[in-house]
Amino acid sequence: MSMVTNMIRALRALFRSGEVERELDEELQDFLAASIAEKMRRGMTPEEAARAARVEMGSSNVVKHRIRSIGWEATMENLWHDLRYSLRTLAKSPAFTLVAVLSLALGIGANTAIFTLVRQVILQQLPVGDPEQLVSFGNLHASGMLGGVDLSFLDMYTYDFARQLEAAPGPFAGVGSYASMSPRVNLRVPGAALAIQREATLVSGNFFQVLEARPMLGRTIQPYDADAPGRSPVAVVGYRFWQQSLGSDPNIVGKTMDLNAARFTIVGVMPQGFHGLKQEADPSDLWVPETMADAVFLSSNLLEPRSNYFLQMFARSRPGVSMAAESDWLDRQIRAYVRAGESKTPTADREKEIGRLHQPLVPAAEGVSEIRNRYSDALGILMAIVALVLLIACANLANLLLARTVIREREIATRLALGSSRLRIVRQSLMEALVLSLTGGAMGLAVAFLVTRGLIAFVSRGTNGIPLSAVPDAGTLLFTLGVSLFAGLLFGLAPALRIARSSAGPVLNAGTRTAGSAGGRDGRWWPRALVTGQITLCLLLLVGAGLFLRTLARLEGQNFGFDNTHLVFANVDATLAGYKPEQAPALNRRILERLAAIPGVRAAALSDTPPMSYGSWNSSIHPQGYTPAPHEDMSPILKRVSGDYFAATSTPIVAGRAITPEDTASSQKVVVISQAVARHYFPKGDALGHTLTIDIDTAGPWMIVGIAADTLGLGPRRDRADTLYLPLAQLVGPHGEGTQESFASSVTLRTTGSPDQAVQGLRAAIASIDPNLPVLDVRTVQEQMSLFLSQETLVSRLAALFAGLAVLLAAIGLYGVMSFNMVRRVHEIGIRMALGAGTGAVQWMVLRESLVLFLAGIAIGLPAALGLANLLRHQLFQMSPFDPVTFAVAIGGIALVTLLSAWLPARRAARVDPMTALRCD
Repeated sequence: MSMVTNMIRALRALFRSGEVERELDEELQDFLAASIAEKMRRGMTPEEAARAARVEMGSSNVVKHRIRSIGWEATMENLWHDLRYSLRTLAKSPAFTLVAVLSLALGIGANTAIFTLVRQVILQQLPVGDPEQLVSFGNLHASGMLGGVDLSFLDMYTYDFARQLEAAPGPFAGVGSYASMSPRVNLRVPGAALAIQREATLVSGNFFQVLEARPMLGRTIQPYDADAPGRSPVAVVGYRFWQQSLGSDPNIVGKTMDLNAARFTIVGVMPQGFHGLKQEADPSDLWVPETMADAVFLSSNLLEPRSNYFLQMFARSRPGVSMAAESDWLDRQIRAYVRAGESKTPTADREKEIGRLHQPLVPAAEGVSEIRNRYSDALGILMAIVALVLLIACANLANLLLARTVIREREIATRLALGSSRLRIVRQSLMEALVLSLTGGAMGLAVAFLVTRGLIAFVSRGTNGIPLSAVPDAGTLLFTLGVSLFAGLLFGLAPALRIARSSAGPVLNAGTRTAGSAGGRDGRWWPRALVTGQITLCLLLLVGAGLFLRTLARLEGQNFGFDNTHLVFANVDATLAGYKPEQAPALNRRILERLAAIPGVRAAALSDTPPMSYGSWNSSIHPQGYTPAPHEDMSPILKRVSGDYFAATSTPIVAGRAITPEDTASSQKVVVISQAVARHYFPKGDALGHTLTIDIDTAGPWMIVGIAADTLGLGPRRDRADTLYLPLAQLVGPHGEGTQESFASSVTLRTTGSPDQAVQGLRAAIASIDPNLPVLDVRTVQEQMSLFLSQETLVSRLAALFAGLAVLLAAIGLYGVMSFNMVRRVHEIGIRMALGAGTGAVQWMVLRESLVLFLAGIAIGLPAALGLANLLRHQLFQMSPFDPVTFAVAIGGIALVTLLSAWLPARRAARVDPMTALRCD
């Protein structure tokens, strides 16, 4: 009979025992009647047959007991009795039970919360057909330049190359592409009075087919939608966009919406959870064909052959085709494309470079995730931290259960002496531990839900909401169950082993005063070992938390190259309101005039990006008199700024002058360079007065009039990048007309007081110019900084929180061990005091024991902490992993907590009355 059938029968016998008992009685009566009939056929009288059958069968109660003791029924019944016994035992100690369950709820809940995010961010596959067959194109292993692009950093391709592979995918089942950037577009949707802004992603016509993604409503974009530029203005929307902006309209398919200045038809709605191949912090909810790039990017040259590298590519593998064969074929296609783009016949050296081109393929079952790249290291570290916290909680509970076992030694010995099975008592002890762990796990789910919601809110700052859920799924529930069972077995093992090795004789022969010590040295070894382990783990957590906190402080406290106080940033993208390039210069002047008039604003400026930004505009430069090295990267960051930019950001000018409002379209074209550019291209220090040309639409040459301090424009962890500052007013056409380069969407305000008042004034000022101008992403510099340091902040704060929790648990554990040892040794203490020992000597006796445990824990933990610090060296910033301050504070903190935890039991021991202790029996 199958295991499932046996378990069902066992559960039926457990919960419907009366019915099962009647069936068993009927079965025994049938057997007895059959036996009597058989004996009567052999010639016995009815009376003789009945007597013989009863004697042969024996007592019905004995028979039923034997039947019950065989198979799953007995096992389930015994487990049920053990469970009820454990519940009664725990109910008698509500304080202990509450402390144990809360400790486990915190430990298991923390593990479940972090695992919930790990599962969604790192482990969860895309909701598409056979996601394990998907591969994405990684960074090209190459050198040299192609169309002004450094091939060694190439992970994007042109539209014509993508179409070439889509049409002839070779060994792949299909090759698709999508735009690397999802620009924010202006939308007017059915039933909405005001325009809204959303990110839109350009995709190839076969994007959804290669992914094997099916719509919830309507259809997806098809190859015929993307067979010619501008031909098919169709859009597929995401589930969140359909819910929030389209009112969950079931008849939305076929309706139109205005995207920037073009009208698009909605042809499909994707199911909940689908966000394309890219898993971003701000996921795109709108997909349109790549051939509609002009409408989305408001640019007319993206699709020109060999001109713009803006598409990322992926493919679906065919079953049975190796990734090596696919990569080999892809390398040949890329080499052929590069050769065809050479302006002349490649030299032998150039041919060698082309021959070394190699395109690695990256498994993409989980998608290409910005969230994973940003937070995978942090989640891995936090997973290790919460595992250590759970181990400390388990050690604490093991100590508490050991103390309860010692207290109950006489009860256990009596049961053993009366014939109870040792295995049964061990099983009941483990059952008690499992009841605690499963109850703690159930409460831990609630803790995990709250913690996960908080973590999602933290990592979602500055976004429209990261697509993560705090609701545990089946995998998370199984993880919680597994962790709960493991924790129960872990902290229940020590008491179970003590029971398994205990003997009834010594305990029963000992007096009540010494019964608790009958375990001898072995009984005292386990608690001390567990406390030593807790101190070791606490040292690891405190050192890790200290290193992360000091790293965060160094990142926040470094010199950014500009004054990062009293700054407010905002995004005012005029293109979303339908402004044309020729309108940009006049609009910029109006915006600056209104911003300067806001009360509490000391200076206002426009630029293409904030002083600190993830993105940048780069282009090749050609300084006067400079001879570049072969394949040298000469594409610094170009920053478009208004005249008061340096005043608004307080970026120091170390030589020359800043860009001013007097630098206009009709004056000499000027540029301010960063110190890094000056050092690199003008090592003699004579940069001022030199000219350079730049590969942009606005013609040069540009005269260097100033050198600005290097800034951390790409973030606190990035190097100070080469930067050129170009006057916004001079980025115009040959007749002074505005161009695409004339737009500057980033507003920077330097305030004299609270930024909140300036924010209100900013919105009012922009609305007074044009109510349709969107004011987006309004942030203070501190909020902008927190976005850059989100991983470091998350890790350091949670590491500190969990380290504090671990120290608290260890302190409780040490206090419990010291208090219990003091109670067990009260008779010894009484004798010592009766023989003349003073209170100081008694206190030192207790404190010395805690000091030994502390030194043992530090001796074991210090080498481990040094190893841990070395592993974390790549997570640190401008500091040694063996930072003496961090280690000194961690060890000192544990020493202080150890002394405080032992001081109360030592003080209580010193107040013991010798006569009371000696009379105690």
